[in-house]
Amino acid sequence: MSTPSLPSAVPQLEMHHPDAAVVTAAMPDDPQSALVSPPITIAPHPTLRTTPPAADAPPQPPEAAVTVEPAPTTAPPQRLAPQEVRKALRISTLEGAVANIHISITGSVGGSVFLTGFAILLGANSFQLGILGALPFIGQLFQFVGAYLEERIGTRRNLVLYNALGARLIWAVLLALPFLSFLTGSQILLFFFVGLALTYALNGIATNAWLSWMSDLVPPRRRGSYFGMRNTVAAITAMASAFLAGLALDHFRDQGSEALGYAVVFGVAVISAIIAAALLARQAEPPLQSRPRTSLGEMVGGPLRDRPFRSFILASTAWALVIGISAPFFNAYGLTTLQINFATLSLMGIVTSAVSLIFAPLVGRLQDTFGSRRIITGCVLGTVFLPWGWVAATPGNLMPIWIASIFTGVFWPGLTQGLANVLMDRAPTLARSSAIAAYGALTGFGTLVAGLLGGALAMGLAESQLLVGSLSISGIAFLFVFTSMGRVVMAIIFWRTL
Repeated sequence: MSTPSLPSAVPQLEMHHPDAAVVTAAMPDDPQSALVSPPITIAPHPTLRTTPPAADAPPQPPEAAVTVEPAPTTAPPQRLAPQEVRKALRISTLEGAVANIHISITGSVGGSVFLTGFAILLGANSFQLGILGALPFIGQLFQFVGAYLEERIGTRRNLVLYNALGARLIWAVLLALPFLSFLTGSQILLFFFVGLALTYALNGIATNAWLSWMSDLVPPRRRGSYFGMRNTVAAITAMASAFLAGLALDHFRDQGSEALGYAVVFGVAVISAIIAAALLARQAEPPLQSRPRTSLGEMVGGPLRDRPFRSFILASTAWALVIGISAPFFNAYGLTTLQINFATLSLMGIVTSAVSLIFAPLVGRLQDTFGSRRIITGCVLGTVFLPWGWVAATPGNLMPIWIASIFTGVFWPGLTQGLANVLMDRAPTLARSSAIAAYGALTGFGTLVAGLLGGALAMGLAESQLLVGSLSISGIAFLFVFTSMGRVVMAIIFWRTL
């Protein structure tokens, strides 16, 4: 299982991202968000901060209180033996590497160039591509279901195993859609979107339980080093598998067998999902600690009564709108208008991922020194010009996109880690897990609205063109201009809100 991502927890090229996540509100600008989302965002993810507040921590304001039902009193559960923990962590590292093969190909976390290309193959138009970018909201919404089921069931391994495996095995059906000639084009797209929505829902349930499981499994003092190592291994396999899948698809497309190419690469993804599930089944689970039960109503609404947290959620939702309006369309623009092949798009994502791995530690130190507010605002301003790389590029000149790919890797880690830090700081202590789920749901709703709005605008502006000197802006490229302008506004909002 791979972690979810935060709002912009997915360093992308100037395209879209987040398992990002988990709480995925803002999505970066790279087509290969899925390459880095799971690996890079685990360590700083707020849900991993499960240690209880210090005894002298300031009390939360009354409005942040959450009504809970006392849980039944039981004897404290036994902890795992040290050797069991070490074995489980080795298994988790291997499982993350294998699972990321599936994630990077299918785009089950944050999307991928292959997911966009497959939708286009099935006949998706611009508005339907907007829906494709909005669907991850379902996974974020179902994190509430995951948190609720975890409290009621009391075991996380089965919750993660069956939901994650079920979500990934759906691709065994989706890969067959191009060959179902007895279905009409609209029926094929309907099955595709319904199946994809189900994968996001099941992944959302699994995500919360997996984070809780790993929070108890990894000793707090080792989380930074362990997840840093696990993320690196996962990132390497994700980048390699995406590039190889791109080469394979280009080969099949040149042979006139694109549908067969998708069946092959998605089939490899399904096989990797089965292997990852077998590893998960062998990973030890620490006993679930007894905790107060929260009603579903309080789980959703309680954290929003905290004013600082509420203002942060509103700002993050606005950020999700600004990013999400263009995020689903970078891959489509590259594949269609710019005629970029799959291998090249994958390589652009790898460049972003590699740069992110270098800059993430540096950004972390800068945030410790100067604070999240300054770093987030500076990084938002740094992303203002990234969409213009796609506007300026032509089929014969992709250099602007390569430059955007590099600088996406420079600036996006600051947004990912910075927003995670602010979320950890502002989430009400007495309702931290509920607050994180609420954050994911509301920012995810912003992504949903943005995807639908972006799709409608892409359809309406399909025949429009604007000349700015020698630069021609037409069709989908208008969305890249809109997101660039919105980022300037968001820099001001974050500066005043954080």
